[in-house]
Amino acid sequence: MPGISTTAIVAWWGAVLSSIVFLWDIYKYRHAGPNLRFEVSANMETVNMPAYEGKTVILALVTNRGDRPTTLTNLSFEYFEKKKYFRKLPDKAAIILIPNVQFPLPYELKPGTRWNGVVPQNPEIERWASKHLDILLHHSHADKPIRRRIVLRPKPAAK
Repeated sequence: MPGISTTAIVAWWGAVLSSIVFLWDIYKYRHAGPNLRFEVSANMETVNMPAYEGKTVILALVTNRGDRPTTLTNLSFEYFEKKKYFRKLPDKAAIILIPNVQFPLPYELKPGTRWNGVVPQNPEIERWASKHLDILLHHSHADKPIRRRIVLRPKPAAK
């Protein structure tokens, strides 16, 4: 081909390929580290759990889907009486001291593993959840905790 040399083609090929590799490295860097999935289920009835037999509990499940471990440091509640939660100023805050006896906090959560916590659902928590109640998961790889709202569904009427 007149006007385009083999050297120019190789140079363009190298430039395109190195740009793709550079973008791939940026993608890997941005997605490296722990990737936590935090799920909360309220109104759970316990089965085969002697410590919570006959009680209603809130279950917190944390799964690390990332490629590096992280340390779960604590679980806490934040209760908002009115719509102040936009300013993040809770009316009451509480820490959950021992959400899992077998795997107490702090707990190192390795990639591909799961941790669960159980919190008894007492009348005060139910009252807080009737307004606005958040459960927060604090871990070592973020300054801000992961926040989930606790929503209680009405219990079915006894027959």
